[in-house]
Amino acid sequence: MATTYKTVTSLYAQTYKSIGANGKGKSSNNTLLMGSFVKLANETQGNWEKVTAFGKEGWIAKSDIGDSPALKCFYVDVGQGDSALIEVGNDANGMKIIIDGGPNDNLSHYLSKWQYKYYFDNNKKVKIDYIFISHFDKDHYNGLISIINDEHYEIGTIFHSGIAKFNDRKSNYPADYNTELGKKVQHQGEDYLTTGFDSIADLNALKANGGMLDMLETFLTAVNNAHTQGRLQNFIRLDHNSTVAGKVINGKNLSFEILGPVTDVINGKTAYKYFDDEAHTINGHSIVLKITYGNRSFLFGGDLNIPSEDHLLAHYGGANPFEVDVAKSCHHGASEFTTAFMAKVNPYATVISSGDNESYSHPRADAIGCAGKYTKSNRPLVFSTELARSHSEGSDKIKYGMINMRCNGDDIIMAQMKEVTTGSNVWDLYEEAFF
Repeated sequence: MATTYKTVTSLYAQTYKSIGANGKGKSSNNTLLMGSFVKLANETQGNWEKVTAFGKEGWIAKSDIGDSPALKCFYVDVGQGDSALIEVGNDANGMKIIIDGGPNDNLSHYLSKWQYKYYFDNNKKVKIDYIFISHFDKDHYNGLISIINDEHYEIGTIFHSGIAKFNDRKSNYPADYNTELGKKVQHQGEDYLTTGFDSIADLNALKANGGMLDMLETFLTAVNNAHTQGRLQNFIRLDHNSTVAGKVINGKNLSFEILGPVTDVINGKTAYKYFDDEAHTINGHSIVLKITYGNRSFLFGGDLNIPSEDHLLAHYGGANPFEVDVAKSCHHGASEFTTAFMAKVNPYATVISSGDNESYSHPRADAIGCAGKYTKSNRPLVFSTELARSHSEGSDKIKYGMINMRCNGDDIIMAQMKEVTTGSNVWDLYEEAFF
């Protein structure tokens, strides 16, 4: 008999060791979040179905499971960096999306050793529909290189912001580059960066021109190989004029809006307003991605900073496309934000991704405080991968601080694992803020 899998369709569900004579579950042994897969044991008892989930066998109410996985977002703990995995629907009619990859192999290990272990163990391909790279700083894209190189993955499109990084200490650094991002020019009294790229061919041409940062060259090699092997279909620059195709999944519309970077055109070339210095410019022109599923929305803003937020607010004027239900905090909870922009975002919940032992002291106290202040909720939620991370006493073992979010298009639940598990519920769950 073929193994059958279902998914949890309630916000969360309990499994029980047995069913009592009164038809109610006895001795809860697991708590499962919406979208979790369960394997049917082909045994029923009244309104209950016997299942196995995460290595535990138990009874679950039939009304809690079905065939339509909801949106799942995993804000992966990659230390001092950003990474998120989004899954909507199933393999037959769904999407898998990665937003940034962090500075290390945490995301790669999570995917191969846990999330997609079944695929790896059975030598099956994993289709990643979209990869969004907010910008080319190490802590946002270095962890993607091993994934792009891995032949287990087939990738639909890699989206990027179009700004490369160079090393002025290289002997072949181009003479006309006056910044480590390429060429800066003046136009109508303002400074603009005009060295950018759209396609794989453009990035190869920049490499041939000289001076490219070694890590970006390594990334480009992975992209070239994956494209040649037919595992990568598209490589596309995004800005506020771009459109990204969505999909109807489980009867709910999944859509993507690109709110930034806001670019200009100078002498027929894409131009990026220059913000103070190289770091502010590449960070400030991060992809600003708004994802909507059904009636709920989510924002990912890379490493936006004060001048770039001012730039975005000036561009959109009185309009407010930034308001969402859940926001990933920009720039790891740095103090580089404007309260005007945070007031526009106005989420129920904010997720901050940062690391231990870093000199920036992320998340900063004012970022945490303002995330709680500028919200539509009476009980605002502020999650931190760093605060959710824990170490076992007397051991070097780390329990990584991934933040989980689930949405069926109307309802949202967010959770992080408890540091110490007591009883059957490993989750610290939050749902009441969304009603």
